[in-house]
Amino acid sequence: MSRKSLEFRHLEAFRAIMRSGTATGAGAMLGISQPAVSRLLSQMEALVGFPLFERVHGRLLPTVTAQALHEETERIFTGIEEIAALTERLRIQSPRRVVIASLPTLTLSILPGAVKAWREAGRRETLSVHSRTAGGVLGLVASRQADIGIAVGVPAIPGVRSTPLARTRAWCVMAPGHALAAKHVVRAPDLEGQSFIALSREEGRQAVVDEALRGSGVRFHETVECRMTAGAVGMVAAGVGITIADAFSISVYLERGLVLRPFEPNVIFEYRLIWPEEVRDTFGRAALAQAIRQEAKRVVEYVAGAAAE
Repeated sequence: MSRKSLEFRHLEAFRAIMRSGTATGAGAMLGISQPAVSRLLSQMEALVGFPLFERVHGRLLPTVTAQALHEETERIFTGIEEIAALTERLRIQSPRRVVIASLPTLTLSILPGAVKAWREAGRRETLSVHSRTAGGVLGLVASRQADIGIAVGVPAIPGVRSTPLARTRAWCVMAPGHALAAKHVVRAPDLEGQSFIALSREEGRQAVVDEALRGSGVRFHETVECRMTAGAVGMVAAGVGITIADAFSISVYLERGLVLRPFEPNVIFEYRLIWPEEVRDTFGRAALAQAIRQEAKRVVEYVAGAAAE
C-alpha cells in the first residue's frame, strides 16, 4: 500500500498554528473547529514522521524542524497569493506587480527611498515586498516567485544571477554615555567583559564578527542574539549592550543618538542583488536595481558622515 501524502489542508492548518500559536486560534483563522485543527495536526505529524510542536502551557511551540518546514510552506502560499493577485490584475487589466524579496533590515533601510525614486521616475508597476531571512530571499528568487532579491552571503546556485550591491564596514555601536564612547577606535580587546548583542548565527552574520575576533582571546557577555540586525541596533539604543553592525542596520536607529566607533580588526558585510536567470525582464529590472544601488550608497555615506561628526 502506498504511503499517503500531505494535503493542502494539512499545510493550511500548520501555517495557521505557526501564526497563532494555538489550535483554537488556528481554527478561528481557518473558520473550523479546534478539534478539526488538532486532528489535521495529528495527521500531518503522522505523515511526516516527526513531531512539529511541543505542548507547553496550552500553547504549541514549533520545533526546529517545524521552523524549517514553515519557511518552505511560506513559499507555497506566497506563490498561491501571487497567482490570485495576478488573475485579479489580468481581470481588471491593472499594471504588472513586481515582487521584491529582501532581508528585513534592508526593507527598512534601503527600500523606502529606492521605491520612492523608482516611482518618481514614472513607473506604473505595483510592488509587493516580502521580507525574509537570507535563505528565504534566495528561495523565493530561485523558485521564480520573486522578480528581484536583496541578500547577504549568496552562494552560487543554478538558475540565479547576482551582482554586488554594497560592501560596507561594520561599526561598534553603543548608547550615549557608554564607557567605550571615550575611545576613537574600539579594538577587539576592548570588548572584554562587555554586554554584547550578537547577530544572527543562522545567517552567518555573527560568524563574520567571530572570525575577526578569532585568536584575540576576548570573552564578552552575550546578552541577546538577534536574527534581524536592525533589531540588534535597537537593543543597543535601549541600553541593553553593544554590538558590531553595518550602515544599513545602524541607519534605522541613527536618530536615537547612537555612538559609532570604527572597529578593529575590520569587519565587512557584503550584499548582493539577485534575480531569476533566463526570465524575460518585463518591468525594468535594471532601473529598479539602480534605484536600490543608489539608495544603498546614500545610506552608507549618511552613516559614515554621522560617525565622523
